[in-house]
Amino acid sequence: MVVLEFVGLLAIIVVAAYMLSHGAERMAEKWGRNIVGSIILALVTTLPEYAFVFWAAMKGEYRMAIGSAVGSCTLLITLGYGLVIMLATSRFSRRPVERISLSKATRVDALYLLVTGLVAFFFVWGDGALSLWEGIVLTALLGGYIYQVIRSGAAHHTPSHHITRKAMTVAWIELAIAGAIVFACSEPFVDSMIGIAAMFHVTPVVIAIILGPLASEMPEKLAAYITVLRDGRNAELSVCNFLGSKVNHNSLLLAVIPFVAYSKGEGPVAGLMSATFLVMTALTVAVSALLARGRLERWQGIALIACYVAAMALATRSH
Repeated sequence: MVVLEFVGLLAIIVVAAYMLSHGAERMAEKWGRNIVGSIILALVTTLPEYAFVFWAAMKGEYRMAIGSAVGSCTLLITLGYGLVIMLATSRFSRRPVERISLSKATRVDALYLLVTGLVAFFFVWGDGALSLWEGIVLTALLGGYIYQVIRSGAAHHTPSHHITRKAMTVAWIELAIAGAIVFACSEPFVDSMIGIAAMFHVTPVVIAIILGPLASEMPEKLAAYITVLRDGRNAELSVCNFLGSKVNHNSLLLAVIPFVAYSKGEGPVAGLMSATFLVMTALTVAVSALLARGRLERWQGIALIACYVAAMALATRSH
């Protein structure tokens, strides 16, 4: 029964995550892909991860919470970026490109990805824990990123008038319904992951690292892949969405863990450092360098996909 419950909840969350992505995409068409994609879309489509991390932390499963966050980060910067690059530069796309060229604004945003990744790592590296004040600093970094995106002029956009009021109403309804579904399903989904782990005699961290992100991340990734399949020249749109999501993962998503602990009257959350956290940080540094370079090529996509396979193998063995 626990397997059926897990599969059923997984399917429901996938559908809800798709609705979140679709509704936010409609808003992006109306208000501009930069501000909506990098900030609103990134926050909205990260909602399932926030829910998983929150409920795992509420149940005292802090290593499971950090595992889910690390798993989402790793999936995003390896398989996420890797497939976008592969599809955009191959004949899978209707209009493939030889390489993906990134704008100056995107390259600047990549520096925030690097900074948030390194700050989060050094906070955890020192004592293997996250405290309340460290969570506040991570949240402030996200605020700085949002300010930078707006200040740099990335938000400037001529509103699209072909999106009707009815279409926008539908988008808001999609976000509301999908958000309610994610909130209702996230706690039993965490319980089912714990049950699956017990059934197969593995730590819940493994389930959180591998399966949790697939439920929350893949619908957003599928939308990005469909974009580059239609036209490889639109690959930067997907890259920008992933950038905003990844900055969220490195900052506020991790901060949720000490925030929940503090609300329960507990101190800093210890035991968070792991080999997978170290690998995720190294991959973040590498991908930040690729994005700052401003040119993404097919061999880099192949390498990132291989890194995902290796990271998941390491997660299975180290836990």
